[in-house]
Amino acid sequence: MTTSAEATPARPTARRGRRADQIAAAAGELFRTLGYQNVGIDQIGAAVGLTGPAVYRHFKGKNAILVAALTRQVAMVDELAARADAEAAGPQQRFDLLLDGLGDLTAYHDEATLWRREQRHLEPAQRAVFEENFTQVTARIAGAIRGIRPELAADDAELLGFAVLTMYSNTSGIRGTLAPERLRELQSAVARAIAACELPAATEPPPPAPAPRLPAGRRERILAAATVLFDERGFYDTPIDDIAAGAEMSVSTLYQYATSKTEVLRNILHRGAEGLLYVTAEDLAAVTDSDRVLDALIAGYIRQTLGMHGRIMRILAADLLYLPAEEQTALRETQREYVAEWAQAILAHTADLAAEDARALALAAIGVLTDISQHPRLRTRPGIAAKLATIAHAAVLARLS
Repeated sequence: MTTSAEATPARPTARRGRRADQIAAAAGELFRTLGYQNVGIDQIGAAVGLTGPAVYRHFKGKNAILVAALTRQVAMVDELAARADAEAAGPQQRFDLLLDGLGDLTAYHDEATLWRREQRHLEPAQRAVFEENFTQVTARIAGAIRGIRPELAADDAELLGFAVLTMYSNTSGIRGTLAPERLRELQSAVARAIAACELPAATEPPPPAPAPRLPAGRRERILAAATVLFDERGFYDTPIDDIAAGAEMSVSTLYQYATSKTEVLRNILHRGAEGLLYVTAEDLAAVTDSDRVLDALIAGYIRQTLGMHGRIMRILAADLLYLPAEEQTALRETQREYVAEWAQAILAHTADLAAEDARALALAAIGVLTDISQHPRLRTRPGIAAKLATIAHAAVLARLS
């Protein structure tokens, strides 16, 4: 794998190397559960029995720990892929070993979730290294899929490989009350269903990038500017002055419409969550055949994620942790209402499925659609909407034992 001096902590002794890895692992768990910006050096130190200042003997600062945590997680996946390459007797066993490893890594240890949220806190050079490493890991999974499906085009193999990897990276969202073994079984079934997808030929051009538009109303201008900035930089790394500049108003004028940056974030996320329910209700009202409800849900979500409001889906996944606890609870309840529509539609197709399994399948598909539709390169492929629909159908209808 590609590394850099910044990405690899100094390891002058074996003892110090083990301690640095412990710090990176503990910090990764804290970043995952609390959010990078909500975690301090003292918390990281306490998690491994050190004082905050003692952590600085191993890392220059919190950013260096994040680099190590992300590098560690990607390296773990790279290592298990290399092990599958070395131990497998053929392509099918290689694929099976790879899924077994990913399942163990996520279902039992909840690793890999940082990829989806915290990489944006890296410096540009660090992010370039991370993205190169992540691309190599995705290529390993795409290669394993192509090993069992040699007829598959390279672009389609890459898309399916990314879908499998991002499904595993969303384990914390899928888990719910599932026991680790059941979660692992479900993930494996979804991954195999995705890998077996017969993707349609690209017959339509990719959707155009949403054109930036400054609304007429001042409140709408604030929300539009903040949505773009939060998506690009993250909530904490966006100064209120930049939101005001993007909305073409002074900071004092902005404060007439929002008391704080947190209120802006809350308004954006509430709009996204409630708006999705509103649009979904309209979509489903036009469906007269109950067998078509799942199709309508998938098509509606793809339309939203590829459209101008797709940014909000990613902000919801990345920045919800930075709202007060009561606001998080309210938004998660709204999310549950939306997921319940998917779960009900899945159960209508598979009557003997447990409700918790249906919920997990829905979240697996929604997570994959969100991540692919926000990937700058994958989202611009010709025919991507139809390919996403095929992947989502495969995921939610995966056959479970």
